[in-house]
Amino acid sequence: MISRLSIAIPAILFCASVFAVHTAGDPGKVLRLAALQAENSFDPARESEEASLQYCENIFDSMLGYDYLARPVKLVPNTLTALPDVSENGSVYTFRIRPGIYFQPDPAFTGRARELVAEDYAYSLKRLLDPKLRSPWQFLLAGKIVGAEPVVAAAAASGSFDYDAPMAGLRAVDRYTLRIRLTAPDFKLPYILATPATGALAREVVERYRGDVGAHPVGTGPYLLKEWTRSSRVVLEANPGYREVRFAAEPEDTPWDAAIMKALAGRRIPLNDRIEVNVIEEGQPRWLAFLNREIDVIEILPEEFANVAAPNGRIAPNLAKQGIRLFGEAKPDVWFTFFNMEDPVVGGYAPEKIALRRAIALSINTQAEIAIVRNNQAVQAQSVIPPGIAGYDADFRNPFGEYNPARSKALLDFFGYLDRDGDGYRELPDGKPLVIEYASQPTLAARRMDELIQRSLEEVGIRITLKKEKVPELRKLGKQGKLQMRSDGWQADYPDAENFFQLLYGPNAGQANYSRFRLAQFDRMYEQTAAMPDSDERNALYRRMSNLVLVYAPWRMAVHRLQNHLLHPWVAGYKKHPFAMTTWRYLDVDVAQRDAAK
Repeated sequence: MISRLSIAIPAILFCASVFAVHTAGDPGKVLRLAALQAENSFDPARESEEASLQYCENIFDSMLGYDYLARPVKLVPNTLTALPDVSENGSVYTFRIRPGIYFQPDPAFTGRARELVAEDYAYSLKRLLDPKLRSPWQFLLAGKIVGAEPVVAAAAASGSFDYDAPMAGLRAVDRYTLRIRLTAPDFKLPYILATPATGALAREVVERYRGDVGAHPVGTGPYLLKEWTRSSRVVLEANPGYREVRFAAEPEDTPWDAAIMKALAGRRIPLNDRIEVNVIEEGQPRWLAFLNREIDVIEILPEEFANVAAPNGRIAPNLAKQGIRLFGEAKPDVWFTFFNMEDPVVGGYAPEKIALRRAIALSINTQAEIAIVRNNQAVQAQSVIPPGIAGYDADFRNPFGEYNPARSKALLDFFGYLDRDGDGYRELPDGKPLVIEYASQPTLAARRMDELIQRSLEEVGIRITLKKEKVPELRKLGKQGKLQMRSDGWQADYPDAENFFQLLYGPNAGQANYSRFRLAQFDRMYEQTAAMPDSDERNALYRRMSNLVLVYAPWRMAVHRLQNHLLHPWVAGYKKHPFAMTTWRYLDVDVAQRDAAK
């Protein structure tokens, strides 16, 4: 029996469109932003950094999206005529693509208008499974699609993925209908299909540009890539062929949402003709660019300026007089320090190795990290799961989350990590030098964390060296298992604990599992919960999985962030979404007001 997926009432209204040039974005409206990190490329299947995915979200279309204003969050159709049909107890999903959606023109289409069809989504999802791509999003579909494993295994053996090989669980039934058949029920699949990683690419484009497809993004989304100076500046321009989308949403009963509805209701999306993003990695120049009115919104206010701009979580009076507004949020994320479980010094599952990792965790003062490194813009993380995510347990406590250098030293002493030569630093139980290499990026905020880590470990007698690289290189080295210890974070892609536990799932080592943690008991429970709906039974398993993470200590748990975003008075429509990457298509810039303020 087929039922309609009841996640939300569609909140964005779509009108029939034809392939013609529309007025997309108000001419002259330019939104100016600053990126915290440099982008890598614009291939949604290959990028996991927010710095790249924020562009992918605006260039490509996933089948599903989110109501912009609704909280709790609600899924809505994006390129679909309606939410998917669900049958066989969550094992079969049927998606109907809205006719009349077109890719932006590109030489790959040899001069013809190229309509978005179901096969484009089938092809794009197969790319996530292609072993050659080593997609960081493979975990979203790995082992889940009927008939996929033989195709993936053959590709791994031959080095070439056969995109034409039949896959019973992923096929276009007709031009506009895609059916996905799963090996087991998965009630999270609709959320997965709202992520930028599942945006539709045309096969002709991928095959034309081959390994350089990330520099030639061709999508059906509201914006297209106009300019790109790598690691410096990205300019998006409204897609003139974008289908007609009118803003409608289910607002919360707040003055903030009421103001957004008043400003945007019924208006055509996107609102801006052009988006200019300059990479400004350091906090101070980003903050000054906002104060000097060089950017319109400062997303993620640098933590070092939190007390200046938003003391006690309220906009500072001097900024309020200028009409600057504050939007604060608790991020659905988790920050942690991971250990490479395959490393001969900090890795392994023997008692003395577990003791070393626990001792390191006990030596680091998380409250000092919150106060000094993050300027009180965070709360301590007790488990892998952040608040606001299905599976979060407010009563769960981490017994190794306390700052206790005396307990740390006692653990090290008991398991044979002793200072045998009297130089003030401990040796390994076999007498060899104990040296920890901690990797981080070359920014001011990272340097403050470096100092805290270095001071903490030296206090308990552990020698530490620093390895400095930019984020893309750190990600690469992490996937290769070449980092020993690093602080990192993960922001939710969808509102379920699975999205966080996949970071510790054994088969994801070399992908999102940077700690390379492999524990059969944990992996079995992960696979079991993947087929379960949100329930007390599943939450009990999540608690056991959280306990295993604390017991074996592949991570030192750190924080969940609190973030502030500031916008100038000439910007309307801003409301940060917990899971969507950007607000860009909904922001309305009053250019005349901005010009008058200069």
